[in-house]
Amino acid sequence: MSLDIETRLRVFLASAPQRIWPIQTLQISHSAMSKTYHLWREPYNGKTTIEGGVVVNMEPVNIEIKLAGSDGNLDQKFDIRLGLVDIEDEFRTELDRIPINTNEKIRIVYREYLSDDLASAQSTATLQAESVSFVIGAANISAVSPRLNITRTGETYNPKEIPTLRGFL
Repeated sequence: MSLDIETRLRVFLASAPQRIWPIQTLQISHSAMSKTYHLWREPYNGKTTIEGGVVVNMEPVNIEIKLAGSDGNLDQKFDIRLGLVDIEDEFRTELDRIPINTNEKIRIVYREYLSDDLASAQSTATLQAESVSFVIGAANISAVSPRLNITRTGETYNPKEIPTLRGFL
């Protein structure tokens, strides 16, 4: 009889609505953009606290983040899909402000909060965008951790930019 009660209790706890859930946020910025985007996955506007105690206004978007590769690779790559139905035109205009010939990458800061504490992030990751593409109502961003070491800078060198490079190949 006690087994039946334990089973029923387990089913109840597994199906009970959560009172605390993770909230994913993205901060998207570039020096050429006129504003920094603070986006979150919740269906309403809100406020969170970021580093330095700064309170920021969050805009609602549909966010989907996936690891694009294997867990064993040190250069982790993420595919981020943003549902931009309400701010698509504004977001495209901001991205158009970025010069094509710049070496500065779009900076993306991923933060995860718990729903009962929006004053301190539980985890933070700083990423840089490698590519941004659009489909109707959404943006797809391929992002990686900043490549700061000597052997992997994220820069692509070619003989057109550095003519002496041909002698080393």
